[in-house]
Amino acid sequence: MAYSAMQVANAFIQKAQSGQIADLTPMKLQKLMFFAQSWYLRTKNTLLFNEAFARWQFGPVIPDLYQEFRGFGASVINRFACDALGNQPQITEPSILAFLDKIIEVYGQYTGPQLSAMTHEPGTAWSINQNCLYIDPSDLLIGRL
Repeated sequence: MAYSAMQVANAFIQKAQSGQIADLTPMKLQKLMFFAQSWYLRTKNTLLFNEAFARWQFGPVIPDLYQEFRGFGASVINRFACDALGNQPQITEPSILAFLDKIIEVYGQYTGPQLSAMTHEPGTAWSINQNCLYIDPSDLLIGRL
């Protein structure tokens, strides 16, 4: 079952609030989402969430999440994402939360700009097919991580 990007974002925010991720800014969140989607697709052969990443100047971005958190600028996110009804969708599945813990172990110590630089390296999903606005899941599979 694919989750919404908002649910996955809220799981990362919860982990930041519990001290597992330092300085979770909007940029850092977007890049953690990118690495989570990429690794989930590679290991499970399915998407973790359905929303697509756009190729923006500073790396892959989910536009709806950008709109949700853009008011934070480069500051730490201090609230959960809310849907149109004001709900804060969460993930409770232990295996998904454990998977996100692994993403945090590998990428959580980096800053947003450091993670952005990683997404810009040659051969990454962001850097291939630059003529396309959105990153196709096939790019996530073949792109370097």
